Amino acid sequence: MLAEQPTILFVPGAWHGPDGFDAVRASLSSRNIPTVALALPSICSEPPSKGLTDDTVFVQSEIKKLVSQGKRIVVVTHSYGGMVGAGAVKGLEYAKRQKQGKHGGVIMLVYMAAFVASRGDSLLKMLGGNYLSWMKVQGDYCTSSNEPQTFYHDLSPEDQE
Repeated sequence: MLAEQPTILFVPGAWHGPDGFDAVRASLSSRNIPTVALALPSICSEPPSKGLTDDTVFVQSEIKKLVSQGKRIVVVTHSYGGMVGAGAVKGLEYAKRQKQGKHGGVIMLVYMAAFVASRGDSLLKMLGGNYLSWMKVQGDYCTSSNEPQTFYHDLSPEDQE
C-alpha cells in the first residue's frame, strides 16, 4: 500500500489571497494530492490592525489542525508568506515529532520567491529601509499599485486577472 500523500499548505504573500494557488491546487488535486490554501488575517484587514504575529499564529493553528490528524505537511510560502511560515512551523517538524513518538508534522518548508529574514530583521530593513516604488504608504496602510505589471508581468493579460 502506498503511503498517504503529504498535504500541501500554501501561504500567500502580502496583497495576495488563497485563490492565487487555484490552478496549481487543481493540478495537484488531479493527482490525489491534498492541498490547503490560507487567507492571512493581515491581508485586507480593516482597520489595518493585524500583522506578522497574527498571521504566524493563524498559520500555526492551521498546521496544528492537520498535524492532529497525523498529516505530513509541506508548507509552501510565497513572498511575505516566507516570514510567516518560518515562524509557524516551529515545534511542528516531522522528524522531531517522530522522535517523540508523535505522528504528523511538517516535512518541508518551501520558499517560493519568498523572504527569509534573520531574527530581528523586518522586510523594510531587508529592503534597505526604503519602500519599493510600487508600495504606497498612507498612514497605517501600505497598498500596492500597478499589480498586473508588478506581480504578474510574466503572465498573459488574461492570466493576470
